[in-house]
Amino acid sequence: MASGALVQSGRPLVTRHRPIAPSAPAAPRISEEQVQQFEEDGATVLRGFFSSEWIEQLRLAAEENLENPGPLCDESVKPGEPGRFHDDQFLWMRYEVMKRFIFESPAAEIARRMSRANQMRLLHDHLIVKEPGTQTITPWHNDHSYWPVKGNQIISVWVALDYVPKSSCVQYVKGSHKWQLLHKLNTFSGESERYKAMADLPPAPDIDSMSDKVELLSWDLVPGDCLVHQSFSVHGAPGISSSANRRRAYVTRWVGDDVRWDPRPGTLDFSWRTRGNLDPKLPVGSPMDSELFPIVARRS
Repeated sequence: MASGALVQSGRPLVTRHRPIAPSAPAAPRISEEQVQQFEEDGATVLRGFFSSEWIEQLRLAAEENLENPGPLCDESVKPGEPGRFHDDQFLWMRYEVMKRFIFESPAAEIARRMSRANQMRLLHDHLIVKEPGTQTITPWHNDHSYWPVKGNQIISVWVALDYVPKSSCVQYVKGSHKWQLLHKLNTFSGESERYKAMADLPPAPDIDSMSDKVELLSWDLVPGDCLVHQSFSVHGAPGISSSANRRRAYVTRWVGDDVRWDPRPGTLDFSWRTRGNLDPKLPVGSPMDSELFPIVARRS
């Protein structure tokens, strides 16, 4: 079996959640005006695109993952600090409900329409959880700097599994995707040892010191809403107060027609191969034609 086959570290897909009745995903209600605004701002919110059934099942899978993390899990709260900041990747290879969400929910078509791509491949999925009382912030960064890809049709669909007030929501720097920035990398706990190979890049922008020069986008969210952002869009998020809701999000990352494999030193390709035993075996500069990155949506 190729490294990109649907098995991770020898563990097959598991099914532990109530099935959702199969159906073709409804065509997302996305207007040309919304697409143009997204192209201008680099981030937007879409309301109510994901059903309560999806949210219920994703929550169950999230709780299982919190108890039994995979090999690509990172915990970003330092020892002795309060709360929990958990993230894990490639869950669709371990949880049947995540796999079904990838192929049956509107997420891929949302990404395709917002990027005007002819087809959309999954790059990876990502569970992100901040528990109440977590003081650890999500530092300002863009996703593109971390990923082993190049191109512009690279989209994240961030699905809220909880009520998220604007005060603890992701914040985007409006229009920052136009900067096309590649920046120095750190883990979200502030460690840089993993990314020494990227030391010659400029640091991520200090948005807090630029408050009079930039506009931030952020929203109140309810379960089933989603944030959509382009990979170069600079964003961050505050900690969570002890009285706030949990902030669980299931994020799918998508790549379109213009995207090519670009495993720059220090990007996530290294972790995928060494920690996750996941290797697409693609030549540098090639299209994303790998079983690891399946085509999920096509223009009809």
